[in-house]
Amino acid sequence: MGQVRGNSKRFLSDTPEELKGWGGDGKGGSDEVSDEELPYGFGLRSINPIHNSVLVVDDDPDQARMLESIIRKAGYHVMSSTSPVEALGMIAEKQFSVIVSDYKMPEMNGFEFLQALRGLDANWPTEDIPVILLTACGDDLEFAALERGADMFCEKYRADSLLVKQIRFLLEM
Repeated sequence: MGQVRGNSKRFLSDTPEELKGWGGDGKGGSDEVSDEELPYGFGLRSINPIHNSVLVVDDDPDQARMLESIIRKAGYHVMSSTSPVEALGMIAEKQFSVIVSDYKMPEMNGFEFLQALRGLDANWPTEDIPVILLTACGDDLEFAALERGADMFCEKYRADSLLVKQIRFLLEM
């Protein structure tokens, strides 16, 4: 644990219809990949850098909107949830390229969310979804976050300058 995961299983389950406006023409153009070309036989669409989908999980709606804005301006498709329990349901329904989660939340903290995510029963390997854990209080959470399965850690006050770089790094590995 604590290592950045490889990109060997990055997939996006969006249909071409959902990708309109994100680079795909929805008509089976050059972005389409046949099932034979996909590794591991998942039958899911291979991620193209312009199709990356990020889920933001933060119990503070204003913070979630601010994070969405930062990530969206960098060209990523973003969804958010103010509830980690709701976010787990969203992940079970739709695969995300990266998850950005707050650490301190009332329903479950970031470590509990990571544990639930890694054990989630979904149609794709949720243990391979990169997670960036955010916190407003930096104290010694960084190493604990990495030891417990987060791929990266970011203090909220640095999100505007660091978060998109971390997302890009995780997706380009």
